[in-house]
Amino acid sequence: MDREIATTLGELERKLVELERALSAIGEREQAASAWEPSSAGRLVDEAVETPRGDGPAAPVVPGPATSVAPGPSAPPPSVPPPAPAAGYGGGYRAGSAIDSRREPTAAATSVPGPGARHEPAGDRAPSAAELLRFRERLERTARELTQEYDALLGRLREPAAAPSRQPAGGTISFARGAPSLDIVDVDGLRQAAARAFDSDPGGTTAYGTSIGYPRLRAWIADRHGVAPERVLVTNGSMQADAFLFEHLVHPGDDVVVERPTYDRTLLSLRERGARLSAIDLLGDGIDTEALARLLGDGRGVRPRLAHIIPNFQNPAGHTLSMAKRRELLALASQYGFLVFEDDPYVALRFSGESLPTMLSMDPERVVYASSFSKTVCPGIRVGYLVGPPDIIDAIARLATNTYISPSMVSQAIVFEFCASGAVERSIETVRSALAQRAAALAGALRREIPEAQFLTPEGGYFMWVTLPPGADVDRLQKLAADRGVSFVKGTDFMLDGGESSLRLAYAGVTPAQIEEGVARLAAAYRSL
Repeated sequence: MDREIATTLGELERKLVELERALSAIGEREQAASAWEPSSAGRLVDEAVETPRGDGPAAPVVPGPATSVAPGPSAPPPSVPPPAPAAGYGGGYRAGSAIDSRREPTAAATSVPGPGARHEPAGDRAPSAAELLRFRERLERTARELTQEYDALLGRLREPAAAPSRQPAGGTISFARGAPSLDIVDVDGLRQAAARAFDSDPGGTTAYGTSIGYPRLRAWIADRHGVAPERVLVTNGSMQADAFLFEHLVHPGDDVVVERPTYDRTLLSLRERGARLSAIDLLGDGIDTEALARLLGDGRGVRPRLAHIIPNFQNPAGHTLSMAKRRELLALASQYGFLVFEDDPYVALRFSGESLPTMLSMDPERVVYASSFSKTVCPGIRVGYLVGPPDIIDAIARLATNTYISPSMVSQAIVFEFCASGAVERSIETVRSALAQRAAALAGALRREIPEAQFLTPEGGYFMWVTLPPGADVDRLQKLAADRGVSFVKGTDFMLDGGESSLRLAYAGVTPAQIEEGVARLAAAYRSL
C-alpha cells in the first residue's frame, strides 16, 4: 500500500514539473496567444480544460473539477521537453520539492489525480497561462494536503505499539456488583419449579394475566406478611415496584427523605421526578433519627412526602436499623404525616444477630413495603413486590396496567412453585451460609491488608462500606485497582455530596479465595496512591 501511495504522489510531482515546463514554453508567446485567450465572461474558474484549435501547438492536458489525471507517464506537448523522473515519496515531500511547505485551505472543487483516471479533453481552445497557473496552485495544495496526511499516517504506523495493560491471571475480581455467584444459586430447584409451573397451571403461566401479578404468588406473599392479598402487588423486580411508588406519590418539588449514603438508583429515580431530597446521615444503627427530628422541627418547612429507608443490611453500607430507631421513625412519620417506604430486599439474608420485625408489621397504614426474590432466588428471575394500604396498591395497579398490562406470568409462576415447594428456604440457607463466610473473609482481609480502613462488619446482606483515611483519593484508587484486576463502586456514587474517601465492596459474588486475592490487589493499589 505504501508503494502505491508513493507512486500516486510521484505522479503529482511529475504533473507539476510538466506544468512548469508548459508555462515556460508558452510564456514566450503570451502576447501572441492573447488573440485566442478566452474571455473570463461567462466562465467558471477551472470549469473546463480546452484543447488547441487547428494545427496550433498542443498544450498539456489539464484536469478540471470533474477530471482526473491518470498516474503513469503522460505524453508532454511537442513543444515541451519530456518530464524528469520523479523522486521517491516514502516519507512525503522533502526540501527541494516543487511544492512549498505552506499549508493552504483546499479548494472546494479540487480534483485529485488517481489511478485509473482518463484524459478528457474539453473545449476547443488551448488554456492560457493564467489558467495553468491557477491549476498549478490547486494541484500544489492538493499534493501538500495528501502528503501531510500520508506522513501523519506513516508516523502513526511507525510509533511503537502501546504496551498492553497487565491484567493479573484469573481476570478481574469484582466487588462491584450486588449479585450472588452461580455456585449459590439453586439452578436444579429452579428447573424443577419451571416444569411444575407449566404442568400445574399452563394456562395461567402462559397468559397475559393482570397487573396485580400471578394470583397464586400474590396470595403466598400476602400470607408471608400476614396481610390480605388486596394489599399486595407483584412486579417485574423491586426496582419496578420502587418506580411505580415514586410515580404515584412523588411530584416535582415534593420533599423526600433519604439515607446518606443510599442506593444510587433510588437517588437517580427521585431526582428524575424533581423531588427535593434531604439526605440524613446513616449511623451504625441506621438513619440518624435525631437529625431527622431536628430537620422536621427547625422551621425550615421540610415536610416530606415519604422517607425511603433500607432497614436491613443497607445498600451500600450494610448497616441495620435498630428496633429503637424503627419506633422513632414511625413516630416521626405519624407526627409529621409522611409515609415510610421500607425497601427491604435483604431481610431474609441475616447470618448473625437478632431478627427484627418489619416496620410494615408495626404500622401497616403508615408503611409501604417492597422486597424482591432477586437476592434469595436469583437476579435473573426479576420478581419483586409491594405491600401497602389498599388505596395505594389499587392506584399503582392502574399505573401498572397502563405500563405493561401485566408483569411476567412465567417468572412469577416459577417463583411461586419454588416458594411453595419449600425450595426457597433451602436456597436462603445456602445463600446465608455463603454470605457469612464471605463477609468474614472480607473483614479479615481488610484488617490484615489495609489496617487503617474503617468498616462495620454486617450481620447479613451483600455489602460492606469502607472508609479510608481523609484525603484518600478513591476516584484515582478505582483506576489503579482496575489496572490490577479488581473493581468496586466509589462512595460518591451513593451520595448527593461527600464520600470521596469511601467505597462499597460487594462480597456476594466472590468466593473467600477471590476475596483474599482481591483485597491484596486493592491494598497494592491503595499503597500506590
